[in-house]
Amino acid sequence: MTSFHCKTAIFYAREQLLLEMWTSDRLFDCILYCLNLIRDWTISGHFPHYIMDEVNLFDGKLNSEQRARLRTVLDIIMDTHLAPLAFVKTDDLGVRLLNNVYSVAIRDMKPRRSIHHEITGFLSVFGNVWLARHMRVILEEAADKTPDELCLYLHSLIHAMPFHQLHRHDSEHALCRLDGVNRDYITRYLQQHLASTAASICLQHGMQIGNIIWSWYSAAIDTDVASTRLKLACMLYCNGELQMAADVLEDVERRYDNTVQAICGCHRMDPLVTKPREKFTELLYECENDVLMTNRIAYCVRFLRQEAYCSPPILHFEMVRGVGDDIQHRSPNERVWMNWAVVDSRPFLHYLQYLTFGDLGLRNKQLQAIQSLRVSIVDGIEQNQVFHPETAGNLLAHCKEMEGRIDDALRSYLAYGYYR
Repeated sequence: MTSFHCKTAIFYAREQLLLEMWTSDRLFDCILYCLNLIRDWTISGHFPHYIMDEVNLFDGKLNSEQRARLRTVLDIIMDTHLAPLAFVKTDDLGVRLLNNVYSVAIRDMKPRRSIHHEITGFLSVFGNVWLARHMRVILEEAADKTPDELCLYLHSLIHAMPFHQLHRHDSEHALCRLDGVNRDYITRYLQQHLASTAASICLQHGMQIGNIIWSWYSAAIDTDVASTRLKLACMLYCNGELQMAADVLEDVERRYDNTVQAICGCHRMDPLVTKPREKFTELLYECENDVLMTNRIAYCVRFLRQEAYCSPPILHFEMVRGVGDDIQHRSPNERVWMNWAVVDSRPFLHYLQYLTFGDLGLRNKQLQAIQSLRVSIVDGIEQNQVFHPETAGNLLAHCKEMEGRIDDALRSYLAYGYYR
């Protein structure tokens, strides 16, 4: 897709739209019209040259798979009323557009309440993905530290958060409502890893988990709907406190309804092409002062290698996912986090339920957990709510393996292993 395609769409739009449309206050209408032309041509597979109609500008440029991807992008841009353009850095376009996003001619296209839902929903997803990626970058510094060194590192970050690391590009200042919560939010997220690393040290050496560690878990508990609670439940399970773990998992399941939006900060989720869940978007209208909507967000669950004793043994294999030349073929975005264990919250919830209910002797609940795990993966992939399908598939396969369904387990290991 090149600028020539866009210019061609403008030529056709100029010919087809009334002259009165080409005014500065109708800019968004004109852009939407051009995008709609491109979308129609993308569906048909024929992008006409303005002078030579028989020439297809898609030939040698975009195949059918790439056109399908382009259509998805165009649908999101138009459905959110050009909100993704707010993050275009070139010529400060994003800043200039977002300043006028509510006053443009789209007022005639949909009720303002609906526009507010869609734009705010997009901004919330983008803001959460941005923060999740930022926290991942902070944790990259911890890759080669010992558990003790990591505790000291995280403790120093929590008490002296370097604000210069939180500065955003100019075009992202539109998310100004995030500025006041950045330090508090990232601090609480880091406390999650501090608590889990310290607890892992205690479990490794057979020590009692002290009150300070519990206070760190408590401080981080509302980072989102699920991730910190699941790591707490995992620690309780690994420490043999099964009933307490089951209680925490029940709380997570109660909170994780169809209004919750899954978020991944591992570069597997593109906020520019991920449309927020409808129920999640509807609730934002009533909570516009909390653009992050942490009570409706579920982050991926991340376990660093230093937290290994607070994670199920199956996830230890996720921390060693390649040797030798295989590692060299990873993309830069995936090279670091693939040394951790990262899993989507919903599938991990049901996997932990399967383990916990099994050890408690609650067979019916255990069988329900494995069924819920399967559904959460299938539905999550379909609804773009699962971003680590191969890891989730491994958890499902492991449950089948523990059930003695060896052939079925092998099929699951193989099936989900090819998603990425």
